Amino acid sequence: MTTAVLCVVAMALLIFVLGFWVSIQRGRTNVITGIQDDPTSGLNKAVRAHGNATEFVPILAILMLYLGTQEIAAWVGWAMIVAAVSRYLTVIGFLTCKTLEKPHVLKALGALGTYGAGIAMCVAAYQTVA
Repeated sequence: MTTAVLCVVAMALLIFVLGFWVSIQRGRTNVITGIQDDPTSGLNKAVRAHGNATEFVPILAILMLYLGTQEIAAWVGWAMIVAAVSRYLTVIGFLTCKTLEKPHVLKALGALGTYGAGIAMCVAAYQTVA
């Protein structure tokens, strides 16, 4: 359960820090709602990073916390860690890319890690009831 809780805490912290960063960017740009029409703007990158995190973190957290209450194989704990690290890689990719219009290696690695670890945890959760 410790691995699950630590991963969930790390991902939750990511969402709160990103939300704060969006607020800072809004203050800097004086764009209170919506986004700018510029794929290179810090505000757009922050909004997209926060949005992407909030799309994936809740379901990952549910899976992790459920699996944390079960008797699981060691690889499931590693899948949790991969998922949490992948979320951070994705955010770093969003915030450091030159433009949102082009792929970035960290966003791609983060997405692949999220998908792979998420699917693996789904399989592990299914195995607990099968």
